[in-house]
Amino acid sequence: MWQPEETNPAVDSPAVTTTIAIVPLRSPGHGKTRLAGSLRPEHRAALAAAMFADVICALRAAPVDGILVAASGPEAVAAASALGVEAHIDPSWVTDLNGAIGAAAATLDASCELMVVAADLPRLTGGDVVSILTTDAEVVLAPTTDGGTGGLLRRPADRIPTAYGPGSAAQHCRLAADAGATYIERHTAGFRDDVDIDADLTGLRRGPVGPATSKLLAGWTDLTDLAG
Repeated sequence: MWQPEETNPAVDSPAVTTTIAIVPLRSPGHGKTRLAGSLRPEHRAALAAAMFADVICALRAAPVDGILVAASGPEAVAAASALGVEAHIDPSWVTDLNGAIGAAAATLDASCELMVVAADLPRLTGGDVVSILTTDAEVVLAPTTDGGTGGLLRRPADRIPTAYGPGSAAQHCRLAADAGATYIERHTAGFRDDVDIDADLTGLRRGPVGPATSKLLAGWTDLTDLAG
């Protein structure tokens, strides 16, 4: 069973609930195909890596006890390792995001609090993460603009299954209601603004983004020059 590294061990301290964040990461450059009209594969890979770095930075700025990347392949493992983050590579039977998250979650203590955070949230901050962690509910959902799920906190980790895909925010609320779990939707800019389509990419020019994404965009003076 995977365990987070101990950061502040205490003698005879009372038992506390561990909070783990899982970040599913598809191999950079192999995803974000809906951005193909604006970005060549190498630029999509660079953007995916930058957004992932900003998500990890935000999680490290919040009271999260451990971070585990659900990695789709060696490139995703390498991206996690470059940031000093543990990775669990998808088993061969995994065919979708829910399977990848489930396989990674199975390596954890089921009694932990488990937060799934998307890897493509360039505006995510530690404050966004804290707003989810401090919400008093068994299931806390942070939806994206298009009805997806930017963040999903479950207390405990197996309180409800995941239902990632189109309209997943509503699906997760439905699962929580069916399970009799208390649930709350929390809306924040950091979890709301994921990057999937060309309009999302254009929107990155408006408002603050994380340091890695900001540095990358500074070198992209004209997006039309990057089109495939």
